[in-house]
Amino acid sequence: MLPSLVELAQSVGLDPERLKIACETDGQKRIRIDNRNTITLTDDHKKGCWMVPSLHELFRGNQLPPPDMDHYPEEYHALFFFVESQLLTLFDSMGDRTDQELEEVYSALRRRPDGRSLGVTHDFLWQVTALLLGCYALSQAEFEAFVGALLSSTRKWGLRPVSRNYAAYLRKTL
Repeated sequence: MLPSLVELAQSVGLDPERLKIACETDGQKRIRIDNRNTITLTDDHKKGCWMVPSLHELFRGNQLPPPDMDHYPEEYHALFFFVESQLLTLFDSMGDRTDQELEEVYSALRRRPDGRSLGVTHDFLWQVTALLLGCYALSQAEFEAFVGALLSSTRKWGLRPVSRNYAAYLRKTL
């Protein structure tokens, strides 16, 4: 884990093994993220705020991704579970997102990790990937391949013009 994340967990008393994004909801299928760089974390008992200036600052090392990243290699299973299980939290709060919206968000995160916000789904996934990078050491190349694999999943499940098959797959699988 990154030192700033360890420090937050220790100062607030968060269990570092159970960290996840906490969302403010309004009870009407909407969540609010005022500033994606201020991430509210919880372990289901306590919460604290972690400041993340950019995703680029969280990349570590220069390791290359495996060539079969699109097939969810075993050594990355925990990372895919980390992101996709938190995505279900978003779905529970806002309803299932369309495959096309998730495809757009994953594509933006892969191409321009710190690019402009595309909306609350993008901001939420930005925060999830920031927490992922805070907990696991990934190089920029690994991150791009990892998010590319998530993008491929949404494309695989997506049917035009609008579908929610990726969300249904995640609910069934996880």
